[in-house]
Amino acid sequence: MKKLIAALLSLLIAVLLIPASDSFAQGQAGAYCLKIAPGARANGMGGSSVAMVEDATSLWWNPAGMSALEYSMADIMHTKLVPNLAADVFFDYAGIVHHLGNGISVGFAFQYLNYGEWTATDTGGEVLGNASSYEMSPMVGASMKLGENFSVGLNFKFVYIDLAPEWATVEGEEGVGHSVGLDVGCLYRVPDFSYGGYTVTGLRLGAAISNLGPSITYIDSDQAAPLPRTIRVGFGYTALSSELFEVNIAGDVERLLIDGDIDPIYHAGSEFVYTSLFAVRLGYLYDKDGDVKGVSYGLGFNISDRIRVDYGNVPQHEDLDRVHRWSLGLNF
Repeated sequence: MKKLIAALLSLLIAVLLIPASDSFAQGQAGAYCLKIAPGARANGMGGSSVAMVEDATSLWWNPAGMSALEYSMADIMHTKLVPNLAADVFFDYAGIVHHLGNGISVGFAFQYLNYGEWTATDTGGEVLGNASSYEMSPMVGASMKLGENFSVGLNFKFVYIDLAPEWATVEGEEGVGHSVGLDVGCLYRVPDFSYGGYTVTGLRLGAAISNLGPSITYIDSDQAAPLPRTIRVGFGYTALSSELFEVNIAGDVERLLIDGDIDPIYHAGSEFVYTSLFAVRLGYLYDKDGDVKGVSYGLGFNISDRIRVDYGNVPQHEDLDRVHRWSLGLNF
């Protein structure tokens, strides 16, 4: 088992280090709904959650995390992406994970990105009417434990994008595209060990490759857009734990697998949890190519043993305002 884990992690790290031009895809990635990270908790921690998957957003972050959950869970998130520019541009996520027993869990999630309403014109500038655009992606997944500390997971997803009706395009054809995708992930809970007289406990290592699948073709097949094929590796660590509080830290490195000189994206986060009642979170995101660099922060509240409410505030491109993200979780 240790050799298998080492081989998997070595392979994933190697993919992170190779030039992006040697990877799986070409062109600019499409299907933006697959790029938006769900879960206000993860967003408050700088987007570092591939090894900290502790709710039903695990389908997006790392499907292996489904079998590591203590309960069956459901999570929803709604966020306006550019509230100061367009109130009808928003993203929704809903996911549910259910335990089947024997270390096996299954899940379902749905992502929806609404681009809002826009005015279509012809080549002469005459108004043709109003139209709307959106993307959506339902997914189903499963996870199982291979031993006490190691889990693997798999997702299948369908991607549907409706950019424009046929009457609004120059070609007179619908601007519609669709594809299918696959996610794979692994999660390893490192057994407690001692180093320098200090006992290391609560260390988790995670890795996931997301959105493997054929490119999306709209009207012109020569301009197909690849899915945002991404690899992510990271860790989560419970640095301090007592009856009153808990301190968690996490870090992820993310790489988009498309052609071009693309730099990795770095995520770091921390969380202070007090008596399982509320949490304070702080993180940092560094995305050089996307020009997104800044601090994230958030709060979490356990209303009861069954209800969780989380808030995250995250940076965007320097030309856009920061975004507020709220999510609601249920344990059952």
